[in-house]
Amino acid sequence: MRMSSVFPRLGRVLAAGSAVLILAACDSTSTPMAPTEATASAKSATSGAAAAPVSATVRGSVVDSTNRVLANVNIECLGDVHCTLPDYQVSADGHEHRAGKTDANGAFEIVATSLPGTSSTGFLMNANGQGYEVQWQQVTWPGPACSSDQPRCNLTVNFRLNPASDPAQ
Repeated sequence: MRMSSVFPRLGRVLAAGSAVLILAACDSTSTPMAPTEATASAKSATSGAAAAPVSATVRGSVVDSTNRVLANVNIECLGDVHCTLPDYQVSADGHEHRAGKTDANGAFEIVATSLPGTSSTGFLMNANGQGYEVQWQQVTWPGPACSSDQPRCNLTVNFRLNPASDPAQ
């Protein structure tokens, strides 16, 4: 029996002068792929899994040390995340990020979405207002397959700001 009659593709590949690794299994119904095709498929499957963005709705409020609501306080998101805020771009320490402000009741709501291709477990948020110290919080994604339109993917992040030790802040 000729090898090319059992593995017709193999005969063409060998005729072309390519090096081939053959893995055979009895009663196998899979179609072998050329090494470059297999590598491309594996890479796209891996990058597709890592690239799936995670999103969550983040709601919260900002109060001072006496529980008085603080309106017009900056809310910022940092890290491998895109936050939708009634926002503006802020450039600090050599990077840009998005910021928004609390409403008259000291409340805010954002949709945070991980950047494509990242696999971070969360991101940073801060609240800062004139005359108050900046408060940072680490926010953890509620799950790897979260989407902001799912109730289980809602987060609450509240901030309590202390008066700045230097009133000029």
